[in-house]
Parts: sequence; C-alpha cells; structure tokens
Amino acid sequence: MSDATVPAVPLRITGLAKQYAGGRGVSDVSFAVPPGSVTGFIGANGAGKSTTLRCIVGLTRQDAGQIELFGRPADFMGRQRLGFLPEERGLAPRERARDVIAFHARLKGVPRGKAYQQADRLLERIGLGGRLRARISELSKGNAQRVQILCAIVHKPDLLILDEPFSGLDPVAQAEVQSLFSEYRSGGGAILFSTHSMSAAERLCDQVVVVAEGRSVFQGAVADAAAHAPHGVYVTCADDAALLEVVAKLGGEAQAFPGKMGEFLRWRVLLPKTVPYPALMRAMADRQLPIHGFDPIQPDLEGAFWSLAARKEAA
Repeated sequence: MSDATVPAVPLRITGLAKQYAGGRGVSDVSFAVPPGSVTGFIGANGAGKSTTLRCIVGLTRQDAGQIELFGRPADFMGRQRLGFLPEERGLAPRERARDVIAFHARLKGVPRGKAYQQADRLLERIGLGGRLRARISELSKGNAQRVQILCAIVHKPDLLILDEPFSGLDPVAQAEVQSLFSEYRSGGGAILFSTHSMSAAERLCDQVVVVAEGRSVFQGAVADAAAHAPHGVYVTCADDAALLEVVAKLGGEAQAFPGKMGEFLRWRVLLPKTVPYPALMRAMADRQLPIHGFDPIQPDLEGAFWSLAARKEAA
C-alpha cells in the first residue's frame, strides 16, 4: 500500500503540558488514536483527562507539547473535523431539539437545509422522531443528554471526542448510544472517550490510554493492559491493624481505599505470586478476624488500573 492511501492518524499528542493555579492540569501526556479505532481514556478524578480533551479541541491552550490532527498541527480546519461532547452538560432549555442539533451542524459548515435533515434523521434514529419540536426542558435528563450527543456527531466528524458519554444514561439508553457509536465507527470514524467505567472501556475499546496525576502511563490494547493486574485480593474486615500484621507475615502489602465501605475500610492486598488467596483467608481465620469482604483481583482492566497508575512514580 502506498503512503498516499494510508489514512492519516486522526490524533497524535506528544509531551502535552498544561498547568493551572494550584498545580492541577497535565505535565506529560503522549498518545495516538489510530484511524477507525475506539480508544478509552481512563484515569482517576483529577488525573488530567478533561484538561487534555479541552486542549485537543482548542478550548484551552497548552503550555507545552504538540497536538496533531490528521497529520498536521492542530488548527481551525483540523478541529472542524472533530465532534466533541464536553464534561459540562447543558443545552439552552427553551431551544427545540431539532433546532439545537441543526445549530451545531451549521457551526461546522453544514448548509441549513442539510443540517435540519441530519437533525431529524438522528432524532428518528434514537427514537425521538415524535419529539422533533420538543424543547430541551421538556425532555428527560437522559433524552437531553442523547440530544447533546447528537450535536457532537451531526456534522459527520472524522474524530469523535467524548467526555463521560454514558453518564446519566439508563442501560437502555446506553445500549442505544453504543449502537449509534458503532454505526459511526463502521463509517470509518475514530473515537476517543474519557470514562471512569472500566467495564465500558473493556467492552467498547480497541485500546486504552491510562493517565495518572497528569501523565500518560500506558497506551495499548485492552488485553495488554489487563495483563498488568496484580496477584491480590480486595479485603474488608473489622480489625485493620491485625489485617496489616497478617499481610506482612505473608510477605504482602496492603493499600487502603479512600473512604469506608459502610463501617470499615476496604483494602487492596497484594500478595507474592507464591502465596495463594486461601492462604490469606486461613491466616485471617487463625487470627479470628471478621471478614466482611474478600474478592480476588480479577485479571481485567479494573484489576490492572491501579498498578498501571502507580507507574507515575517510576516515569
């Protein structure tokens, strides 16, 4: 295949940095979104996901680093080929659904007549064909969010950037939106979406990018990320001091999750590969520790996330 027929990488970020007063922001984010792919962008609250997305679409100017769109430095023309669903939801409550979708299409250069045709088609597609003229304030929260998602895709962008797209949607609405994204991708579009849901990332993504404290610490296939899940157990018990003693005797280490699960702390216990899970349970039983939760860490993306995030210290 010649270079002329190879599609340009929709998005490539190198060494992105943006700092705010108080130290929040990003310091070193690098990754790429391949053509036709779905890339999950995951990290804890405050890791820098939204800041990165805002820099990509031009709502925030980075302090350092490069952003390339479709093989060129990001500029107005490149950003016209993007669709963006921001973290901050909100449409004018008195505007009608078809009008607000058509307005977003016209902002991207779609002629007025075609903008309304696209708006009506998309509303019909998600089951709101009978509510074309409904005002945003008359729609349920979930339907209003679906309208906002349609605003991001109405101009048929080449790259769709979504910040927590499934937030506030019930399972039926989530399934409908996922189907809409599948159709978009089948037409050759690429998707980058930020999410807290590891299960959504595993289900929908070809690859994931993990950010921690403003730095990208992993990019790769979902299966490759899941392989980083440690050998350990999530434990909740009534005697934290005794649990720490038991774990130490087995050669493991324990990390407390922030906040309590009811009355008790939940611990992430990492064990040597040679120590099976039942050995920890037996040791806890020997100490007569009341066990309120005991769940082996699964070899999946959720199980791997904290180990991947810990790379920030070594980077």
